[in-house]
Amino acid sequence: MKIVLRIGDDLVAGELYDNPVADQVADLLPFAAGFDDFHAQEKLTRLPRALDVSGVPRADEPRPGEIGYYAPGLSLVLYYASPGRWPGLVRIGRFDLPLERLRALPGGTRIEIAAAEQ
Repeated sequence: MKIVLRIGDDLVAGELYDNPVADQVADLLPFAAGFDDFHAQEKLTRLPRALDVSGVPRADEPRPGEIGYYAPGLSLVLYYASPGRWPGLVRIGRFDLPLERLRALPGGTRIEIAAAEQ
């Protein structure tokens, strides 16, 4: 599924992967929240509810430029660095924002994620 992230006045293209967790995130769209920096490798926000991680690997290793779900923290995550392989991480999509621009966003930056218009 093609998506758009709105960060201030910027529109950023992305996509959600074809997996059960990404499908649950698609059901939450449009979604907007403040994202905070975590461990100088990602921006994250807490989702309003837990997502079912049945049917996906127990652990994953997201790459910079990907979107993930961290089940223990109920977090939607935008990665600008590699966190390594962790239990509870699920790769659910990707985005086209330059990684340094994501890294530079101040804490609490509001990001809206919506389905792209067809």
